Amino acid sequence: MTRATEPGERFVRLAAAVRQQREQIARIVVEALEASTEFAEKAPQVLELRGIGAILHDFYTGIEHLFEKIAPELNGGLPAGASWHRELLENMALDLPGVRPPVLGSETVHALGEFLRFRHLFRNLYGFKLEWTRIRSLLDRLPETWKAVEADLDRFLAFLDAAGD
Repeated sequence: MTRATEPGERFVRLAAAVRQQREQIARIVVEALEASTEFAEKAPQVLELRGIGAILHDFYTGIEHLFEKIAPELNGGLPAGASWHRELLENMALDLPGVRPPVLGSETVHALGEFLRFRHLFRNLYGFKLEWTRIRSLLDRLPETWKAVEADLDRFLAFLDAAGD
């Protein structure tokens, strides 16, 4: 990726990328809400459960894609090592004076930690071993978690917009 010559341009570009990714995640949230409504009174069959697991997986993956856009620009790069996903999430709560404010609040990071753990499980577990009670719990928490992420992103985008001016 070529860096902009004007310092403000990188903030404008990053804000646009964050907004675009946010729109993609919002579509996933709609799918999650539809699944929550569909299975409010009944448990899904195995194939449906796999689909709902994929929605939860995509939710966290989409949010992590936001972090992967921010980190190279304002964090000094992506973390390395076996626990880089966890470290990347935790880095988003850091206040970096003179660089950027926290992207997320610590409570939001904590809530997203559950989705990160599920994503890891989903990627490393046979689908027929998925448990509806665990998935239902995450599905129920997703709207509130997304609302917290959006509020944090609004604050961060305000910073990017001001820095881009």
